[in-house]
Amino acid sequence: MLVVVAIIGFNQHFDTKYLYVAGLSWWEGSNAYDPDVASRLGANQSLGSFFYPPQIAPLCLLLGTFPWTQAKVVMILLNGISAGVLAYFCVLLVKQPQVKQLRVPGSGSVWFIPAIVLANPFTLNIILLGQTTLIVAAALVSGWYYAYRDKWVLSGILIAIATIKPQLSLLVILWLLLERRWRVLAVAAVTTLIFCLVPIAITGPIDVFVEWFASIGKHKNVFANALGSPAVFSIQNLLYTAGIQMPQLLPLGIVITGLLWWYRFRLIIDDVIGLLMAISLLFGFAHHYDLIALAPLIAAFWRHLDHHSKATLVALVLMLVMIFPRNVLMTFIDNELLLQYRVLLVLAATIWLGVMSIQRKAEIQRVQ
Repeated sequence: MLVVVAIIGFNQHFDTKYLYVAGLSWWEGSNAYDPDVASRLGANQSLGSFFYPPQIAPLCLLLGTFPWTQAKVVMILLNGISAGVLAYFCVLLVKQPQVKQLRVPGSGSVWFIPAIVLANPFTLNIILLGQTTLIVAAALVSGWYYAYRDKWVLSGILIAIATIKPQLSLLVILWLLLERRWRVLAVAAVTTLIFCLVPIAITGPIDVFVEWFASIGKHKNVFANALGSPAVFSIQNLLYTAGIQMPQLLPLGIVITGLLWWYRFRLIIDDVIGLLMAISLLFGFAHHYDLIALAPLIAAFWRHLDHHSKATLVALVLMLVMIFPRNVLMTFIDNELLLQYRVLLVLAATIWLGVMSIQRKAEIQRVQ
């Protein structure tokens, strides 16, 4: 599949271009957040500035060491590897649940999960664009896995990598903070600081973050990031499309995360990463391709439903409808509100998983 993607999408890589130009900027000792520098080095500033936090510098510098053609190949390889890592750790979360009494799927059926991750339209879309969601999702899921297996150094490094997309990693970091996983968070903080050293050396320890925050303020000026855009995924965007204007719903997502943590002893802990990813997408800011981050939620569903054929069929249909290519639907549906149906499906799947997790944990506690 990776070879086919490389051939089809080799001339795309819209997002890779911004990462590449940022790398060139930092290699020459310039400020990657300066629009004039980015424009001089080849970025199309009419389509938006560089919005990533400074800890993405190692990735950008890596891409910037190669000619543009080779840099695209490197990004394809990184995303392909990340897809494999994401699938692998989703399988581990199913096969090795923290609660040993939990019944898990058979060794054969569990491999349905990597098939879904690797043959997913969102995976293809991310690789074609040169986006970073696969890298972040793989880092978050593997970082979560190691955090609960007492490998705090490795977990912290992986969580630091995931911070290159704060909108996806914020709630996981909040959960680890509530859990008082101080060693994981300390390693993550130090690693993040190390990742920022080059931008800090060029722009200054305070100015580099001021520049980044200033760029975030321009983020929603880009059409693809604005409320009402068909590319945006969130409850807020669904309501906006329906004519209901709401403020940013991330504070509500934070409150829900706090409630989940308060009642954490009623949940299967390895289900929580899927719930947190779904809450991040629903109540924060995301694009439709970011739904690949729901891979741990799909894995959790598979663990709970593998022995219930009717419920499994319903979940499978729900998932397939969720990942069905939007561009195909647009040829039949000329109503943007209807095309936002995925938000409701993800919301329903999140609630369903939460209920199943509570029921299964209660069942285990009764047996004990």
